[in-house]
Order: sequence, then structure tokens, then C-alpha cells
Amino acid sequence: MKLIYLLPLLAFTSPILAQQKALPAPLKLVTEQGGEIVSEFAAPANMKGYVADFKGQVITLYITADEQYLFTGPMLDANGNNVGEQAANDYATGPKAQKDWQTLESSHWIVDGSASAKRVVYTFTDPNCPYCRQFWQNARPWVDAGEVQIRHILVGILKADSLDKAAAIMSASNPEEVLKKFENDNLVGTLQPLKNPPEHINAQLMKNHQIMMSVGARATPATFYHDANGAVKMQMGLPPASLMTEILGPLPSKPTK
Repeated sequence: MKLIYLLPLLAFTSPILAQQKALPAPLKLVTEQGGEIVSEFAAPANMKGYVADFKGQVITLYITADEQYLFTGPMLDANGNNVGEQAANDYATGPKAQKDWQTLESSHWIVDGSASAKRVVYTFTDPNCPYCRQFWQNARPWVDAGEVQIRHILVGILKADSLDKAAAIMSASNPEEVLKKFENDNLVGTLQPLKNPPEHINAQLMKNHQIMMSVGARATPATFYHDANGAVKMQMGLPPASLMTEILGPLPSKPTK
């Protein structure tokens, strides 16, 4: 069986460990498909464990003692403990979190909120996504109070005209104002899709889509934020009310009259 059936959607082309030493042959199959081997850890039964990054997904790999066979996924001990969980978490909350945040910063986003806001949140937004619009509305208390700045990374994945609508918003002379009106339902029925956008807008939307795939987001809204410990987390779909304070911080108090 070829590895491609076991490990779909591989990504990244700069294997860290491959630059330091030769990898066992089965791991080379992973890197040849675009995978990134990011760390090595001790495993039972004379095996070696590895953490790999696949298109935003962190997984563990195990190589047998003779370095001829590869196993993927969690390995449990007799007590049900995941042997590679700590190594995977260390990467996910450390190097990967920093890399993903830098990648999000390099996308082409539209600002919603004050430049002096204490907290910055990124969210992938499709113009045809009703849950994106609901997230916009739910976030008003934090944004309007100047506590949070939400950076909307526009993509077009839901409907045939999603990309053209995203292009229309990004091509506007004031994208922030157009997005605001659109998300407030003032332009939902009247925004005209831009079927032949300028080349630079096409390039920006393509980059946004590539970044969305690279950080492991598969739906909208997909929201990235720092938790209380500084780790980068992703919320896929409309955040439930119970998560809003984790994503956006404490609910601002209403000003007294």
C-alpha cells in the first residue's frame, strides 16, 4: 500500500530533521510527499517516535527498530496513555503556533475594530457564510468597546459566486466599510460579484486560500486566537456562546450613564 492512502493532504516542504541527519527510509516517503518531520521522541519496544506536520495537522509517526516499517496515529500503553501526546502538544503549542500566527499575519485581511485593541483575532470569512455574519454580530460588544480587533481573511469556498463577492469587497476603495455594511445585512442582497477582478486581487485571494489550507482550516468561520496561556488555538465554525470569552476576552462592561 502506498503511503498516500494513509496520509492524505500532506504539506510543507522543509523537513527540519532531514536537514540534521538521514531519516529512516519510511520517513523519506513522508517527506517526498511534502510532509515535514519536526521532532523525534523516545518510543517503546525499541521504536522511534516522530512528530510530523501535515497541512496544518500535527500527527505522530512510529518507526520499527529495524527502520523498515512505519505506523501512523496515536500509540497507547496498557493504561490508555497516548505515548506521543506530549511531544505533539509541545510542537502544536510552541513552534507550530508561532509559525501559524506569522502565516496569518502575512495574509490579506480586512480590519474590524480599533488599531489600539489589546487583542487580535483572525477569522476566515466567506461572503456567503451565514455563520460568519452571525459571528460578526456576536462579536460587536468586544469590537465596539475597542477591546478586540478582528482581522477577516476573505476566501471564496461556499458558493460559485463567493470568490467574486470576496473580490468585490477587497477591491472597494474602503474595504473595511464595505465589509461592515455587508456583514450588517445592508449589502447582502445588493453587492455585485466582481467577475473580472484585478490581477493583484486574484493573487491576494489565492494566497488567502492557500494559507487557509496550510493552517488546517476547512470551513468558515475558522477563528484563530491566543488562549490564556498564549497558545494559538483554532475554533472551526460559529463559536458557541461558552467560548466567546475565551476567544475575545472578558465581556466589556456597559458604560454607565
